[in-house]
Amino acid sequence: MIYITLLALFGAAFCGPLEDGLKSGEALLALFSEFSSIQGQHYSLSEAPMRLRVFRSELKAVVETNAADLGYVAGLNFLSAMTEAEKAQYLGVNATTIPEGDYPATSQDAPTAAARDWRSSGAVTAVKDQGACGSCWAFAAVSSIEGAHKIKAGSLVAFSEQEVLDCTYEGRGNGCNGGWYWDAFKLIQGTQRLASMAEVRYNGRDGQCSYSGKPNSLKAKVTGYTRVSKNEAGLVSALAGGPVSVAYHSTRASMRYRSGEFRDNSCTTRPNHAVTAVGYTATGIILKNSWTAGWGDSGYITFKRGHHNCGLYTSAAIVTMSAAQEQEE
Repeated sequence: MIYITLLALFGAAFCGPLEDGLKSGEALLALFSEFSSIQGQHYSLSEAPMRLRVFRSELKAVVETNAADLGYVAGLNFLSAMTEAEKAQYLGVNATTIPEGDYPATSQDAPTAAARDWRSSGAVTAVKDQGACGSCWAFAAVSSIEGAHKIKAGSLVAFSEQEVLDCTYEGRGNGCNGGWYWDAFKLIQGTQRLASMAEVRYNGRDGQCSYSGKPNSLKAKVTGYTRVSKNEAGLVSALAGGPVSVAYHSTRASMRYRSGEFRDNSCTTRPNHAVTAVGYTATGIILKNSWTAGWGDSGYITFKRGHHNCGLYTSAAIVTMSAAQEQEE
């Protein structure tokens, strides 16, 4: 089978607004070839027509969303030529497995600040890439641990999602088929170890849990994990103390997000994707995703407050840590 790039196949450059890509077949091909080149995608001659149809459907949805002026901007991204089955590989939580009473709910004090962004406090690492593995739960857990570790130990360490992926469901299942961040919290509370990302690189496959020979980069103790009150006020209050692991129902609309304050009326309140809340403003909740910095707003999505937000408040959780000096007292 001969593989060629769509840029070479269609041989045209596209320079106009996105909506111009819907005006003619030639313009659509030009936009698709430019998109494919940017994304580094290579399709076979037999596959290209199907990808073009998917792309046109996504392009139409993006144009219509932006024309509706919904308060946020939609855009094209690496998901724009994928089938629904392929997109589903970038999710990774199952609402039917949310435990009730597995860990206590927490009642946070009201936040003292009108806004909080843990990125500006140096408690958030760079946006990462889970790839086509349903390991979003591991990234959501690790990002919360990174934030708590910075707050308690004073150092920001990019920890290894691969160790969490390999070890959390060892002997019980494949973590690329989904999981939950509190299972990762429970694991690390038991082992009190976690390698850095530099020591254990992510490969997007659930492998053998064997890390006794790898350095432990934890400088603070994981003391537990608690569920946040199931409402916006509870999440905002929890965010006053540090990043929070959350989950929501990711829809086609949310996958097209580019910027602004997102609000989705096409979703349910049963989550299928895990991320990390890293801040809030008077009008929005800031979420760090694990789909590379090329997705969304440099890897982030902001949900508009005052909305059900697709189950964002149903299963938020925080990890608790103590610093070395606190352990000695």
